[in-house]
Amino acid sequence: MLRAAITGLALLLLPACAHAQEEYAPRPDLPIVRATANVIVEALPESRYRDWGYGWGAVSIRVSRFVHWHIYEPDRRDRPADAIVRRNGWIDGEGTNVGVSVFGDDDSVTLLSFEFDDFHALDLLEALRAAGAEVSFQADYESYSEHIVTPPGREAGLLTTRRVCTPEGSRAARRCHNEAELTFAFE
Repeated sequence: MLRAAITGLALLLLPACAHAQEEYAPRPDLPIVRATANVIVEALPESRYRDWGYGWGAVSIRVSRFVHWHIYEPDRRDRPADAIVRRNGWIDGEGTNVGVSVFGDDDSVTLLSFEFDDFHALDLLEALRAAGAEVSFQADYESYSEHIVTPPGREAGLLTTRRVCTPEGSRAARRCHNEAELTFAFE
């Protein structure tokens, strides 16, 4: 009797599982995915410019043609010297966008973060490979994954990806989004 009930339940859920699998099809060729991959590639400095390539001005020059913002150097007045500086912007797409934040200290940018809803981290990894970057898997944890991204002739960066959802049972509607963080000079 129990076996028949489990089989019946499995048959009821099978179409739902098949539908869920059909909903995700890799889309690394979407313009917004390619644009996000381009920002990651361009944000990493050429190896010959490593010494100054992480400066606010240098990063701004490389990525501002893709991202809507102006990354200006921090003002050292009226705050502690070890304060984390943050600038926000976005990558524009057809009917969508990707939120971008840049973090650093007084002297240099240390991290870029991306928030996106309309594609998955796997799409981004494939778009990075299509852009010529070597993407090597580092680790997979319960809540995030790590990859080393090395575009040709450029410094490597640590790309951390995660899917963040509101907790089940919360009063807010269930909502999920994807995040990626590119850490500079992580070695």
